[in-house]
Amino acid sequence: MIGYVVSIGDWNLRSVVVGDVSYPYHYGVDCLESMAASFGSFDADRFLVVTDDNVLGLYGERILRVLSTLAPVEVFSRPAGDGAKSLLNLGACLEQAIGAGVTRRSVVVAFGGGVPGNLAGVVASLLFRGVRLVHVPTTTVAAMDSVISLKQAINSSRGKNHIGTYRAPEGVYLDARVLATLPAKQLRSGLCEATKNCLAIRPESVGPMRDRLAAGDLASPATLLWLLEESLAAKCAVMERDTYEQGAGLVLEYGHTLGHAVELCDQRLRGADGLSHGEAVMLGMIAAAHISRAAGGLSDTEVAVHVDLAEALGVGAAVPSGLSTDDVMQVVRADNKRGYLHVSDEEAAMVLLQRLGEPFGSRDLPLTAVPLGAVKEALGALMPVSGS
Repeated sequence: MIGYVVSIGDWNLRSVVVGDVSYPYHYGVDCLESMAASFGSFDADRFLVVTDDNVLGLYGERILRVLSTLAPVEVFSRPAGDGAKSLLNLGACLEQAIGAGVTRRSVVVAFGGGVPGNLAGVVASLLFRGVRLVHVPTTTVAAMDSVISLKQAINSSRGKNHIGTYRAPEGVYLDARVLATLPAKQLRSGLCEATKNCLAIRPESVGPMRDRLAAGDLASPATLLWLLEESLAAKCAVMERDTYEQGAGLVLEYGHTLGHAVELCDQRLRGADGLSHGEAVMLGMIAAAHISRAAGGLSDTEVAVHVDLAEALGVGAAVPSGLSTDDVMQVVRADNKRGYLHVSDEEAAMVLLQRLGEPFGSRDLPLTAVPLGAVKEALGALMPVSGS
């Protein structure tokens, strides 16, 4: 469930309840500095800010100037991109933090998108077996998806999010004005995740989502805060009884099995110029919709809704050229949902919808075993036509 909105100075507060854990989500417009000033209530002896070079260049001075008046600040920053979520960077961050004098009274500040947010979450979990964590999201994916969760993870050499833990933040602090300045690609990424919530959990929101996409004013604070409210409602609805997203909350993985694989392979090929997380998930949802239709689930009309929303978001109908089907399928085989459902070596555990808002499987385990051949066929349909 989500608590009532409470106004606090320049921003609002909602209490996010995830199973037996709750934490405050603070959000407003033009309030980044005042939010940072409120960190004085943590009585921290040091702040460890985990970020990326892009965010540090754009917004670092604004938040670091305020934090430095409260306590010493240590900054760990790496080039933007999913490659930052590595064991190498995890070790480097931990060593830098300990060398800088971080203690159990210190606070880890995740400042940026989902990548620094996940890295910071694992760091906070491991330092002295757990220190305080706060999220200051600067992307729509982070604000509307990854921080509304206890999951913290980094990548292995074989796939996405294989190494991680669970850590509840002390709070989330969002200035929607920061989101409004995002490049179109990053803005689109978060909107794809919000679209996932509509398709998989809240189909009644598909119409309003279409209307807002058609209006085109996606960067306005009013639209961004509407998307945030929708994301909070969707995620909390399925996580209310599933603190660790190992049951009902797995529906949030819709589009992620193939989407993660495409994302990882594309970023290995093109680095930060590769598909964003949300774009890859949107392609994964289209593939999952085609698999469902072939299995007697979604109708042609419901599949078309997926494609229409993708087009409205500016996501192409094909995966980028240069990707190898075999490489993508190798990552699919190592998907991190293996083990929730008994599958053979020639199957993948996937979230499939039998109709919008209603997955195959049970409410408590919304997964189904899909033959890898069917996944490969759906991927093949998304491959660019040779010579195009």
